[in-house]
Amino acid sequence: MQKKSQYVLLAIILLLTFLVVYLVFSTSIKPVQTENQPRIILGSFDLPPATVSSDMSVDQAIKSRRSVRSFSATSLTLQDVSQLLWASQGITDSERNFRAAPSAGHVFPMEIYLVTGNNSIQGLEAGIYHYNPFNNTLEKIVEGDQRYNLSQAAHQQKWVENAPISLVVTGNYQKMKEKYPDERISTRFVDIEAGHIGENIYLEAVANGMGTVAIGSFYDDQMINLLKLPSTETPIYIYPVGYPNS
Repeated sequence: MQKKSQYVLLAIILLLTFLVVYLVFSTSIKPVQTENQPRIILGSFDLPPATVSSDMSVDQAIKSRRSVRSFSATSLTLQDVSQLLWASQGITDSERNFRAAPSAGHVFPMEIYLVTGNNSIQGLEAGIYHYNPFNNTLEKIVEGDQRYNLSQAAHQQKWVENAPISLVVTGNYQKMKEKYPDERISTRFVDIEAGHIGENIYLEAVANGMGTVAIGSFYDDQMINLLKLPSTETPIYIYPVGYPNS
């Protein structure tokens, strides 16, 4: 019995030691502070109008769609970027303000950001841009090549850094909740809409000889700080896009 009591005492001491170390370590870690702020526009850039004709049928695009994680160094054109952004949130009916992706209740709570590197897009400087679908423009909000920082926010996924560009999809859950007060329903509607947008990006990329992959694994706080997101927006998806390595 005495030997058993010694084992019990030793186990208790080890448990208490572990608990003390855990408490000291956990209190020493400082969480990353998010800095939500109004969107500040550093400059605006016109995009060429999207074209609605393609050599590839929808059936062929669906059949050819794959997740691509290896990209060539080939630069994209502004027309390439315009097509991708139009497919994600472009206005397809100006009279009724309909967009390329359907939205529950005609709410349209989504925003699209473009992250591009040096020489990634012909005729466009590196930086982070917000897509304005109403006048088909890019609004610069961050200067410089931020692809490495985006990849770090995305749990160090190297294809985010290596792709010429990434499209980031954010959602305004509160905006949808104002239309549909049941939070379960409003949340579902925003998430579903993000999926609609994502498939459009996939198919538009394939139809124009490019590739992409959907990424939903990232640190929210780092994404919010990097993209300088307003407090109403939540990051949902990252889509690195480029021409695939042959």
